Amino acid sequence: MTWFKRLFYLFAFVLLILLATSVFGTYLYRGTPSWYRPRIATTEQTKDAANRADQKLLDLFSWAASAQAQQARSLQGIANANDPRIGPKTVTFNEDEINSFISSWQTPDTSKLQQRIARYFTDGRIIFEDDAIILAGQSPELHTLASAKFDPQIDADGKLHLDLAALRAGRLPVPLSAVSSHLRRLQSLLRQQLILQQPTVDIDPALTANRSALAAGWLHLLLSAMNNQPCDPVLLIPFDMSNLRRGMPAKLTAIKVVEGKITLTVEPTPAGDRKALIDRLKQPYDAAGE
Repeated sequence: MTWFKRLFYLFAFVLLILLATSVFGTYLYRGTPSWYRPRIATTEQTKDAANRADQKLLDLFSWAASAQAQQARSLQGIANANDPRIGPKTVTFNEDEINSFISSWQTPDTSKLQQRIARYFTDGRIIFEDDAIILAGQSPELHTLASAKFDPQIDADGKLHLDLAALRAGRLPVPLSAVSSHLRRLQSLLRQQLILQQPTVDIDPALTANRSALAAGWLHLLLSAMNNQPCDPVLLIPFDMSNLRRGMPAKLTAIKVVEGKITLTVEPTPAGDRKALIDRLKQPYDAAGE
């Protein structure tokens, strides 16, 4: 999942770097937001949290594998009518599990990336508050905490919203207009990556999405978040541990964020939605709306 790791780091940390450069030289209120909790976990506790995250992801991947296998058997005409249909899957992660899992991604490549951005941010993490996901990191240059807040929800039409709601330097709100030019440049980079992936996007009749489809799906999600636009609530979940570059499209039907944890519910995407999903992933991203 190297592409996903890089995509995560580039989106989360570059967004915060742009925040820092946009407010550099201005007065900053150096207070710490009430939601920011310093890490106090021991090395062993961090390892245990990462292992719990691993097990939950493996369980989710196993669910996706079962749903994909059931679709493949149906396609081949060998499905057992008595087999129950694979139903929804709910998974909950807490902050420690998510952040410890991300820390476990350390590789030579990501270490180089982190060394480059360490001039701007350190101790980057994800924080869960009621109905909010916050990306935060310490800024050595600004001597304060920089953060970006997202409001996740699924609307009445089933569309996923992951709106960028606020940027802060310490406790000081930073207007989104102050970083609009920087965000446009970041969006341009993400669009270029999307364009590179789209020609080879494919999801076969057994609902196996290839690497390009996985990348395009997450890029659409990130672009929609940055533009405060709704998008299809489809997550492409790996199901083959020997090849994490393939995945099964699953529909996100519920998302709940409370202090310290996030809960997601997904269900298999109907086979009849396959062509429409491919078409949407191959469409040029429209900043005016999906």
